[in-house]
Amino acid sequence: MTEPPIALPSLSQAYQALAAGRAHEVLDWAERAQQYDARVLPWKSLQAVALSMLQRPLQALPHYEWLCANEPGNAAHWSNLGNCLCELEREREALEPLQKALLLGATDAALHFGLARAYAASEQLELARRHIETAIARAPEDVEFELYQLRILQALDRWPEANTLSSVLQTRRLSDGQRIDLGYLLFRGQHYTQAIAAFSQNTNDTDLALDAKMGLVIAYERINRMDEATRLQAEISASQVQHNAKLQDNFRQMQAKLAMRRKDYPGARAYFEQLLQNPQQEISLKLGLLMDYAAALDKCREPALAMQALQQAHALRRAAVSKIHPALQDNTDAFAVLEESSVPAWNPSLHLAALNADPVFVVGFPRSGTTLLEQLLDAHPGLVSFDEQPFLQQMARRLLADYPQLDEAVTNLSPARWQAERAQYFAAVQAIAPGVRNGVRAVDKNPLNMVRLPLLQNLFPGSKVLLAIRHPCDVVLSCYQQNFRAPAFALAFESLESTAQMYDKVFRHWMNCAADVQLAVLPWKYEDLIANTEDRARALFEFLELPWQDDILAFTERAKVKGAIKTPSYTQVIEPVNAGAVGRWQAYEAYFTPAVMRYLSPWMAHFGY
Repeated sequence: MTEPPIALPSLSQAYQALAAGRAHEVLDWAERAQQYDARVLPWKSLQAVALSMLQRPLQALPHYEWLCANEPGNAAHWSNLGNCLCELEREREALEPLQKALLLGATDAALHFGLARAYAASEQLELARRHIETAIARAPEDVEFELYQLRILQALDRWPEANTLSSVLQTRRLSDGQRIDLGYLLFRGQHYTQAIAAFSQNTNDTDLALDAKMGLVIAYERINRMDEATRLQAEISASQVQHNAKLQDNFRQMQAKLAMRRKDYPGARAYFEQLLQNPQQEISLKLGLLMDYAAALDKCREPALAMQALQQAHALRRAAVSKIHPALQDNTDAFAVLEESSVPAWNPSLHLAALNADPVFVVGFPRSGTTLLEQLLDAHPGLVSFDEQPFLQQMARRLLADYPQLDEAVTNLSPARWQAERAQYFAAVQAIAPGVRNGVRAVDKNPLNMVRLPLLQNLFPGSKVLLAIRHPCDVVLSCYQQNFRAPAFALAFESLESTAQMYDKVFRHWMNCAADVQLAVLPWKYEDLIANTEDRARALFEFLELPWQDDILAFTERAKVKGAIKTPSYTQVIEPVNAGAVGRWQAYEAYFTPAVMRYLSPWMAHFGY
């Protein structure tokens, strides 16, 4: 080779410059050096890495492929090739080169990060989790790795760990892009206020600013701050995002959500159809889109197409849950209680003087109108409600630590344990609802507490229970149409028949226990509240022995400013009371086969439908 017209630095100097972040210089040197230096391989490697550092993976890719072909025993080349493919969002293709790098002895953090991404894209989430943990162990200060770990924990339904990590990440110093990524992960974890805070910080990058603004729109929509959502939406046009596929998807999702809110159902449907054409979506994202698409089709009065979308979504969820939770036997703590038939004897000797007034428990099968009822109760100054919390579930777990069956644990309660359990319950309540004191009573709304209360009634002898009832067919259809986060719910509600079977099982359990329930219980029909709101509301507060106040009837207006409502009915409960959700199942009557109705017909008769 001839001498270069200008002296080139040595390879050692080039490596030092790359380590110092001077990628532009190294790229120039590498391009010139390959014309004059016989040592092509190291310069080619420097050129590829410099292109990666400059975030030009498409240009770097052929160089990595050349390096792997010419030096196949070099683990670093295979690792770099795999990570380059990951940057190009070709994670599935990245798995083979990354596995080769591992076999050749690579152990660095970047390799394990790449493997985590590749395994996640290949739907092998447990392997992805192990590799991201290894990456973090190798580079504990790398926030990018922790963000990806949060994504994997959420996909694995490991919500307690995910919530802990999201709290930690909010204290970290993040780049603008990382902060916006965290905002979307916080949104997925139902931390809407924190997501808004993450999206609200300024950035000078145009694309990131657009991404953050779209994040704000969907977060404001989710907490019913529609004026702010609509104002920001109007500032974003399709032309601003057409150069970036990720921004285009976020734009379409934003447009679809707000189209649904303004009742432009055909418009929402079109956006969801565009989104679903993307074959690269994560399963959890595609599942949510299919459920939203089904909701749009339902509003467009296309029940057959809606059912097709729901069947696709439930098949995806079943496949995902089977991989993530192979030992799950269609069970949850609430469903496990259904196997206990013995209700502990009513024990007045345990009913000691207590500091806190016992709660009002709102129970029923999911999607029975419990959220609307909760908002009505929360409008009274003598009551404070809070989003669904697992407080009774946690109490049951503590008691089961000492006994194999919950009824046995409660039967053997000592006065000291009774007081300790109540203290722990009310401390948890007051941590999220500080107003529950000085005579103000807690409203604990968690639908499937109806199967726990008969067993735990001795712990809350002064409580009152509102049993929400709605037409069984409307309830079953609505459950089938929801994207429940709990994997056990996803399995129990994966078909109309399985949902009807669980409805029957839950109510049979309640009725079997009813003779032994000593608490004050008021059956509460959703349709009666819709038909005559004031009369039913007055009867409700008379049952609760609370004085009537005329402004209670403005409870749906109050719900608009209350903040996040984390149940699926967050859009309905802020609307004036109406009959729009009554009889929805009739459009799907063809799908309520004899196999479904054998579970529901007896309950329709029992409840007078």
